[in-house]
Amino acid sequence: MKTPGGKSKKILIVGAGGIGRKHVDGFLKAGSFSVSICDVDRTKTGKVKKEYPEIESIFEDFYSTALESFDAILIATPANFHIPMALQCAERHVPFLLEKPLSVTMDGLDKLLNIIEKNNVKCAVGFTRRSIPSYIRLGELLKEKKVLPKMAVFTGGGDYRKYRPDYREIYFARKSMGGGCILDSVSHMVDLAQWYLGKPSDGCCLYDNLVFGDAIETEDCAAISARFGESLVTISNNVFQKPYTTLIEFTGENANLRYIMDSRTKSCITYSGDDTGRWDELACFENEIPDFYVNQAKNFLNLLEGKNNTITTVEEAAVNLEFLLNVKAKSKSLTTRANQRRVRDK
Repeated sequence: MKTPGGKSKKILIVGAGGIGRKHVDGFLKAGSFSVSICDVDRTKTGKVKKEYPEIESIFEDFYSTALESFDAILIATPANFHIPMALQCAERHVPFLLEKPLSVTMDGLDKLLNIIEKNNVKCAVGFTRRSIPSYIRLGELLKEKKVLPKMAVFTGGGDYRKYRPDYREIYFARKSMGGGCILDSVSHMVDLAQWYLGKPSDGCCLYDNLVFGDAIETEDCAAISARFGESLVTISNNVFQKPYTTLIEFTGENANLRYIMDSRTKSCITYSGDDTGRWDELACFENEIPDFYVNQAKNFLNLLEGKNNTITTVEEAAVNLEFLLNVKAKSKSLTTRANQRRVRDK
């Protein structure tokens, strides 16, 4: 478990829930890390240690742990704990990777960004798709084919209940913990749109809880329209549809570029530069999903070692969070009026 020409990196994964377990799996499979875990819940850490006996150490209290003894910290706790924990890392000059979303409010972010800059701390936020070959290639082809997008569409979803049957008991069901479709799922699409096109602005949003009902206090679907850089962008996402799909299409004056993932095993990128109806296949990728967290661990290692990487910066994640909080706040009255109309119509 060593990097080429060097020792393995010691990483502490904080949070032994479902996402923390995925990170344990990813960092161990990356082959360049020795992994320890931290969680106040001994039952959770016990289960993870049983599944991954190669885990080195188990800690219960993050704030009393010697963070400086690790090469990096991975924070996979609910989002309302992210900023205080990241501040501990930044103040102690310890590199860190935060799960998304960055937080649930903007409180404390300016302080965190200032300390990161002052102490020159290597850090990032875990939007996994930036580490996946198909999404990296899509960005490259956007430039190679000289498609200058005037408009773009990002849409997709899947049945969250299938992959997280405990959804009622975890962060996803609670506003205070950063749950719901917007901060959990839509934030991934905002991250991609920002990466490909530029910073978001001028956004508006509609969101609702159409299927999950009283099981959650958050939303299960959202539709956003905004400007990213110079492009007009539509983003739609839900967490209840049965097929697991993603569609991204860039529309330019000269051509369109399209990314389709309509099964969990295959993604294709196609291109059309005329009105014949023909789409040329430029690239296809298979079975990427099992390696999402492995690829992200390798991408984070590149950051730690000062190598080229595509991982999301904390500054970019802050733009993402502020944008989503703003459009969600502006849409609250619209959603409330829509709910009132539904009640009247019954």
